[in-house]
Amino acid sequence: MFENVIEAMVDAVLVVDVEGRVTLANTAATSITGYSQEELRLTPVAKLLIDDSSGLRTVVRRRIEEGDVMRREESWLVAKSGARVPVSITGSPVLRPDGGLEGIVLVARDVREIRSLLADKEAEIQRRTLAEDALRSAKASIEEQLDQSRASLLLAERRATLGTLAGGVGHELRNIAQIQVSAVDELQTALAAGEDVTALAREVIGDLERVAEHITAHGQRLMQLARPGPDRVAPIDLSAVVRDVIAMLRGAGKLRRVEVALSMTDGLQVTVNRTRIEQIMVNLVVNAVDAIGEDGGTITIDVQSGADPTRVVCSVTDTGCGIPADQIDKIFEPFFTTKPEDRGTGLGLPVAREIVQTYGGTLNVVSKVGVSTTFTFDLPR
Repeated sequence: MFENVIEAMVDAVLVVDVEGRVTLANTAATSITGYSQEELRLTPVAKLLIDDSSGLRTVVRRRIEEGDVMRREESWLVAKSGARVPVSITGSPVLRPDGGLEGIVLVARDVREIRSLLADKEAEIQRRTLAEDALRSAKASIEEQLDQSRASLLLAERRATLGTLAGGVGHELRNIAQIQVSAVDELQTALAAGEDVTALAREVIGDLERVAEHITAHGQRLMQLARPGPDRVAPIDLSAVVRDVIAMLRGAGKLRRVEVALSMTDGLQVTVNRTRIEQIMVNLVVNAVDAIGEDGGTITIDVQSGADPTRVVCSVTDTGCGIPADQIDKIFEPFFTTKPEDRGTGLGLPVAREIVQTYGGTLNVVSKVGVSTTFTFDLPR
């Protein structure tokens, strides 16, 4: 009965006597080791079990003599070919009727397949770890490239806005220069006639001072717009900024075909960078002018306190051609434009939305083809 039970087991079973010799082995043991049952019988177990470093046989013998059952000790079975087979050993004592040790039953489970699976799993984990590291590195690189692209877009649009405002500044400076030229002409005429120019100088000196103030202010404005330095914020009157932008665009000849209606609450301050907000207003108003076209129309700019008392809301409405439904979701995409190449870069609206979002706001659009388009954004007070 005992032999039949051992033979039926799928793991290798070796029954060892107190001298350490194999007295019984099952078919599974012969399959793993390559020995026949006859060859295994009386073979010293020390020949079959490697005990280079773990002291397994000593541990087995001592623990089993003490009545313990040894479970899952890792070792190696040496096959007839000399190959080492990794096994997990379980040992149990065989006792005589008087309680003395008669032998040991060793059950050796072949763990080659398990080790292979574990090795494959570890290799897969390693591959996944390397892939995740590569993805993280690629993500960081992409984010860095996106930051660089975003900065480039902001700079490109700022330069485009600078060009628009520069035209307005140039027009203003030309008008201011006429005052200076007129004053100088009067002084030269008086000097040529031998007149006392003291009284005349007193009259024109105020005009010349205003000319100097205007030139200085316009120069500072252009330098602020061109300089890509830190985004310094300060409280500013949004309505005043809108009026200044409209005046500059009108001076640049951008508003000849349109009427501008202002519906604004004065004194509503927003804590932002003035140059950034000028950039938004220039883009929205110039786009409105282009949408109106040659036939003329009206641009209405509204500045009011928002439903949230910590925000100020500004809207720009034009009576232009409107935006088709299949394009309205694309207008905030970089480089998307319906204008000719020499008139549009497709960067104005994406950059305007980017600026508004940096202040925790939103830039939205509502449009009806052939009727009107309204852009609305909000800024912090």
